Amino acid sequence: MPIGETVITLVGNLTADPELRHTSDGTPWLTFNVASNSRNWDKTRAEWGEGKTLFMRCTAWRWLAENADATLKKGARVIVTGALRQFEYTSADGALRTGFGLDVEDIAVSLRYATATIHRTNTPGGQSDRPKAGAKSDPWATTAAGGHSDEPPF
Repeated sequence: MPIGETVITLVGNLTADPELRHTSDGTPWLTFNVASNSRNWDKTRAEWGEGKTLFMRCTAWRWLAENADATLKKGARVIVTGALRQFEYTSADGALRTGFGLDVEDIAVSLRYATATIHRTNTPGGQSDRPKAGAKSDPWATTAAGGHSDEPPF
């Protein structure tokens, strides 16, 4: 992500199943909406109350888009981080409006109310398209014997 981006983390639920599309050159991209609402303690009524709901349109690209599409469904509680984007559009009544969206850098399911099983994925060519840090080897790669180790890499 470029320097100076407005990075936010959003926790909420998907309002619908994500929509996977492809650009004309075949690059996958995924859009989904996250609804995030706060809960506040109301001292006068001595109970929890619902705050206002924030709806955020999110866009993910490439392998992240494909992995999220294979994993996420409507109602899933997610943690999304990325760059906040401002855009202008013309509404149905012809008025110029401003909207906001999130260019997703990373997304995860929340384990507060659910469990998950992790499955490592690779690109069709067998090589992960994730950036490699220096010359370090991948700690999650297979062991010399060809299997996976149950020991953590740290």
